[in-house]
Amino acid sequence: MRITVDATPIRPGHAAGVEAFTYGLLTGMTTDGSHDLRVNVLRGTVDQWRGQVPAAQVGWNEVVQPLRSDTPPGQLLRRWTPTRVRDSVAVRRAVNAVRQRSVPRQRGSDVTLYPFHSAPIGSGPSVVVVHDLRHLHAAFHAPGFAAVVRENVARASALVVTWPHPYRETLRLFPEAAERTALIPTPTFQPAPDRAAARPKPGLLVYPSSTATHKNHATLLEAMALLPQCRLVCPGPLVEPEASRLLARAALPDLRGRVSFPGFVTLDELNALYARADAVVIPSLWEAASGAMLEAFSWGLPVACADAEPLLAQLEFTGAEAAVFRATEPASLAEAVQRLLADRAHYADAARHANRRLAARTWTATGDDYLNVLRWVAQGRPGPMPRSAFAAELSGEETS
Repeated sequence: MRITVDATPIRPGHAAGVEAFTYGLLTGMTTDGSHDLRVNVLRGTVDQWRGQVPAAQVGWNEVVQPLRSDTPPGQLLRRWTPTRVRDSVAVRRAVNAVRQRSVPRQRGSDVTLYPFHSAPIGSGPSVVVVHDLRHLHAAFHAPGFAAVVRENVARASALVVTWPHPYRETLRLFPEAAERTALIPTPTFQPAPDRAAARPKPGLLVYPSSTATHKNHATLLEAMALLPQCRLVCPGPLVEPEASRLLARAALPDLRGRVSFPGFVTLDELNALYARADAVVIPSLWEAASGAMLEAFSWGLPVACADAEPLLAQLEFTGAEAAVFRATEPASLAEAVQRLLADRAHYADAARHANRRLAARTWTATGDDYLNVLRWVAQGRPGPMPRSAFAAELSGEETS
């Protein structure tokens, strides 16, 4: 089977969870050497990709793509362009049309995998990975991105959804795609190293995430003003326009020296932060599933998280317990952190319990689940769509 993966929407160091997901998935897929795997990446990034996916059988193809928002000029333009303009259908269609001219046609491939559902897909047999559908919800509605998602769902030969909440949302919003939609949960993106043990520094809170607006750092910073005994580190890509606002807020006297945004960090640096963290705080307003939550579980770190619907669904799916707060209320967040730190041992035990349920999931097994779907599409979709046994086991459903 000849597989092409279109990873051109992902610039290393800028794409946060989607980036980590794609590294893990490619690594898992390469353990099966029976297929030919070619990956399209942005020009100038192939060494970074090879560093994350050091598999000799991967064929890398570098692509020049204009009008990127993850370059310094693009970040500046993004900072000053009104959101309603940037997310409009007209602008998204124009930008995507220019970008698509640079994407090579997938000649010789049996199937193409698109790991990011908000960028347009090409023609031919395809599998699209759906991470979350927030752009279709009223609170996060972005008409341009929503149009792309709808078109991709209509055109894709198959859809794979990464976690139960967005899976249910996909079936609700696109019931016509149910027979070609599969749930394939992922492992923890960056689990604690073997024999790692958290050595907490009292009051040190960590929130690994990009600074996209829906990640809700703004509420977290106002809560930090109510938690003078705490420090906060927020590693992750500095996405404009929110990054500039957050850095300015963190520089004010009540937070100065207690809140830092180091930007994208290496895995070693991230592990060093987790090893010193007292707790992980997740104020996000929407997720497919929080990678930071799963990483906290793997370290045995207590978690405080927002009452956003996908996060509550993730707690239910993993059998976990966290200190839950009202997502947009700083006082509620601060009270949850105080409650969590006052009973840290209880919440740390809950994290370890959740991790035991998920620790057996590997990228190799995830890659095999994806390869089954890709093979099904390449062979013309004979019979029912393959289903993940892991997803069925955790959800109590039967596989096809």
